[in-house]
Amino acid sequence: MANIDINYVFFIGGLLLTIAILASKLSAVFGTPILLLFLAIGMLSGEDGIFFHIVYNDYSSAYFIANLMLAVILLDGGLRTNFRTFRSVASESVLLATIGVVFTSAITGLGAYWLFDLTIVEAMLVGSIVGSTDAAAVFSLLGNGGVHLKERISSTLQIESATNDPMAILLTVVLISAVNQEATGAVQIAMIFLSQFLIGIFLGVTFGFFARLVIPMINISSGLYMLLVLGIGLCGFAVTASLGGSGFLAIFIIGMFIGNQDIRPLSYILPVGEGLTWLAQITLFLLLGLLVTPHKMLEYAVPGIMLALVLAFIARPIAVFLCVKPFFKRYTNKEIAFMSWVGIRGSVPIVLAIYPVMKGVPDAQLYFNVAFIVVLFSLLVQGASLVVSAKLFKVYAPASDAPINKSELGILVSDDFALYNYEIKREGMEGVSLRSLRFPKRSRIAAIFRDSHILKAQGDLQLKRGDIVSVIGHSTDEILFNSVFAQDKPPKYLERYTGDIILNGSEKMSELSKAYGIELTSFEEDMNLSEFMDYHIGGFAETGESISLIDVRLTVVEMSGDKVNKVGLTKLVPETYDINHA
Repeated sequence: MANIDINYVFFIGGLLLTIAILASKLSAVFGTPILLLFLAIGMLSGEDGIFFHIVYNDYSSAYFIANLMLAVILLDGGLRTNFRTFRSVASESVLLATIGVVFTSAITGLGAYWLFDLTIVEAMLVGSIVGSTDAAAVFSLLGNGGVHLKERISSTLQIESATNDPMAILLTVVLISAVNQEATGAVQIAMIFLSQFLIGIFLGVTFGFFARLVIPMINISSGLYMLLVLGIGLCGFAVTASLGGSGFLAIFIIGMFIGNQDIRPLSYILPVGEGLTWLAQITLFLLLGLLVTPHKMLEYAVPGIMLALVLAFIARPIAVFLCVKPFFKRYTNKEIAFMSWVGIRGSVPIVLAIYPVMKGVPDAQLYFNVAFIVVLFSLLVQGASLVVSAKLFKVYAPASDAPINKSELGILVSDDFALYNYEIKREGMEGVSLRSLRFPKRSRIAAIFRDSHILKAQGDLQLKRGDIVSVIGHSTDEILFNSVFAQDKPPKYLERYTGDIILNGSEKMSELSKAYGIELTSFEEDMNLSEFMDYHIGGFAETGESISLIDVRLTVVEMSGDKVNKVGLTKLVPETYDINHA
């Protein structure tokens, strides 16, 4: 340590971090997952690289840093996992994240048994290491590529990716115990698995409730709230792991408990958490890129690529089909095929591949190099083709315009409002008057900015491209705001006033969604048709007013006071109707 020039270390570390962040803009240009760029920069700076030739082979420090970074990433994942979204797709997501990972790992393990000179338990360990998907790689690419998935598909994949890492970690820990003969029988292996799972859930819920009680009660500097969350999360992780539970599962649950509150500190926690998570991901991928030695990886290249093919084209599709097709009829074959292809591997398999090295598993380098090859294949092949596959399998939805920025107002202690700023970009919004825009009752247009001047938000003011519209509204209405400002060209309607089918306002939107293929958010699924129309029209519904969705038009036919009583539904694409709703 005495011979290390600390200024050189700081300079190289700062330079790599700067290059990684600046290079992130290339992700959209080249259509590659952003995490692949971080990994590539680490590899190019490593022992066989062309830049700094940094020799880094300290698996002990890598194990420590990787676990810490992964804990931070999972904590932030929990913070951003909405209970309402989770509930709407919980069954299929949890099934994919548990049984799906087991199926994927088992089938991949059989492939490893055929490709490598391993025992069946060692081969299953290879399968468990590469068994989980990576949400960050998938959705950073989709966002940069401008493709927005259908709400149901997007939510399912997000929840699955956020919750399947703990299962892969559990399987890996159990199988390492079996390989090292620390667990010699099926009963003992089952006990290790159950203790990891049950203790992780129990202590995650316990620390989550504690955090949920403490955070709203204290008044501290805004920058300290996320550090408090991180402190509680790491304490929960450590206590859980020391008692034989899954620390990763616990810290994810802790994040979920904290993130699903309507409290003011959450507006301070999430932005800081996002920065910490990006730092964790960049650090993790740079570190893993430095750790790998490409020339040593070459001897595993051919069987590693073959295993990646087994995983992508056999294991993952079979697992998704078995978990989704028999139980969830609302998913089409194309949607299932797309979900199968979005099985991108990221940081977790490489981190898990360090475990055999640290635990002294025989031929540990095989696990590490094979996992690295699988991740590279997944990012390069599946990642680069996500935009094309989303369009091919018809799972993309009409793009919405996200706000250029938003900020919490901090007026109320809970159930707070935020200020959303939108730039008018689309041709269809040119010349539209403010009076014609329909928002929920509790939202208001605060101001219009044009050519560096502020304009009063009057009803007859017509929008122009380049205007900035400031809207005050609630967070649950953000999806609606996005769709309002995404208008392009007026849709072509079938000219029928009443609609092909007359529906009662009391009908549940969840049932209508199944009957007519209407895409809903998790928030909208709990509404009836009357509430849905009020929500989209803005609480000022009148007879004759209509809204258009992807392939249907809903028109107000009859009012009862200020409540929508009858609604006409017009299919914009000819289709056979369900006579039960006629």
